[in-house]
Amino acid sequence: MDGQGRTTMWLSSLYFAKGLPRVVVFVIALLLFRQMGFRVGEALCAVSLFYLPWVLKVWWKPFVDTTLTYRHWILTTQLLISLTFALLAFSLSMRWLMWTLLAGLSWLIAMHNVAADGFARLRPLASHHSVVQELFRKFSMVVGQGMLLVLVGNIQVFYRRDMLYSWRVLFYLLSGFYLFLLIWHVWMLPRRRKALSKKQEQDPTPFYQAYLGGILFLLCYAFVQGMVAKVSVLFLMDTYSAGGLGLSPQEFGFVMGLVGITALTVGGLLGTKAIARFGFARCLWPMTVIMLIPCAVYVALSYWQPRELYVVSFSVLAEQLSYGFGFALYLSFLNHTAHREKGKSLMALSLLIGCLVSGPLLQLMGYNAFFVMSLILSVLTLLSSATLRTAS
Repeated sequence: MDGQGRTTMWLSSLYFAKGLPRVVVFVIALLLFRQMGFRVGEALCAVSLFYLPWVLKVWWKPFVDTTLTYRHWILTTQLLISLTFALLAFSLSMRWLMWTLLAGLSWLIAMHNVAADGFARLRPLASHHSVVQELFRKFSMVVGQGMLLVLVGNIQVFYRRDMLYSWRVLFYLLSGFYLFLLIWHVWMLPRRRKALSKKQEQDPTPFYQAYLGGILFLLCYAFVQGMVAKVSVLFLMDTYSAGGLGLSPQEFGFVMGLVGITALTVGGLLGTKAIARFGFARCLWPMTVIMLIPCAVYVALSYWQPRELYVVSFSVLAEQLSYGFGFALYLSFLNHTAHREKGKSLMALSLLIGCLVSGPLLQLMGYNAFFVMSLILSVLTLLSSATLRTAS
């Protein structure tokens, strides 16, 4: 096997390993909490705290960068992730212990992500390897939101709605899979560190400055959409009598895992190409307005409550396509701003606060009123873009 082929193999498995557990703590955990008896508000508040490692990353990331090698961090965190999944399989009947393990898992995932990105950055990668990284990161989302939930749903049907057993099987499988990845990466990851030039290690040339307008943009542009994204997971699977759409885990896996992730990926690619062709300034307002579509789609779904799977699938396709397209503007700003790591922490803080406040609001208002309120609050997205334009 030539050097580039070996690099492609370890890079693809590393970025798959990077993406899959994020789906577990930010999507699957919501469904797990609901089936384990959490109320909707409790589930959302519990998941919101899993963003904390990313909020604080700007402070602890230098510790990962300057202590062990990135290779050692990758192998250590993968071992601990495997052990955590195994412990989760035993702790599902104890709510506080289950949440504590998932919170610990979020920290391990964040450290693994930093180490994986740092390790890849120090390797001499070919031009096509950036496509490999993104492809396998997205594939991990399809597997996590799609195949794993289909597996859980089928086990529950086979064992007559034995939810505890199905989740235990899932976490045992994930534990074994990460143990396999650990063994694979011990063998495949290069041992010798190749330093890049100082020029390559620097952040992108900043053409947006971190003034007040930029900070408000990072905090507010996707704030409401982040609220809706988490609530929509519960909405799609909650019963009709509770105001949801009553999807089974298998149906949710198809709708969000296959249709949703595909639409999100295509939307992101189209948005990136639009910015590259027309420029950030010309795309600012069209893409900002498109970011309002997901809220409008869920307002319509909450009023209509369609029972046809193809209608729900088409609706999710439309909202994820528009979300991916509009969010490309946010990522473009983030990737070219000064102090990029601080910007990522602000993005995580926006998601944390949005998820945290959506729990009590949803429990108080119900799905329909919540989505109407989110559409009204989308004015924050418009105001953040207006502030950015004024500041720039």
